[in-house]
Amino acid sequence: MIVHLFKLFLTLNSLLLSLLVFLIKEEVVLNPLHPYLSNLPALISYLLYFGFIYLLTRESIYRTNFLDTDTIDKLSISVIEPANDAFLPSYLGYFFVALSAPNIEVFLYVFGIICIFIYHSRISYFNPIFLLIGFNFYYIKTNNNTKILVITKKQLKEPKNAEFENLKRINNYTFMDMGRQVL
Repeated sequence: MIVHLFKLFLTLNSLLLSLLVFLIKEEVVLNPLHPYLSNLPALISYLLYFGFIYLLTRESIYRTNFLDTDTIDKLSISVIEPANDAFLPSYLGYFFVALSAPNIEVFLYVFGIICIFIYHSRISYFNPIFLLIGFNFYYIKTNNNTKILVITKKQLKEPKNAEFENLKRINNYTFMDMGRQVL
């Protein structure tokens, strides 16, 4: 049950930047919430929204420590491929959906459908804020021809130099390397 809640949390985190794009497009600001905020520039609202998303992403990294631990021996790795760029076109698609949604109801409906698909996908927990924090995404193919996604702060190039002793299992195909504690 905890793993499913965490996967849902990661899924929502990965999509929240599209909500930010929608809020900016619709010019939704914090100004009407309180009289003292009425002169607040819109940019401040948008920065606060981004800060909230950033904090949720940091929380998801922290919560990863409570998942099951796994290891991958460097001798079992046959290929390492960078995956950062593979996710960017999909993520840009989410931005275009946010920009083209005519109202909040349509946006939330489409957001919900995308959320369901991402939650049930094999490996799609790409969150661009992970890149800002210093994480990289790599596809790793093992000797038994299994392809997995590893989210790590390490710079990986050669299989002989890659070893993971503190991987946290998000699902059977996605792991987060907590080898160097990050918070």
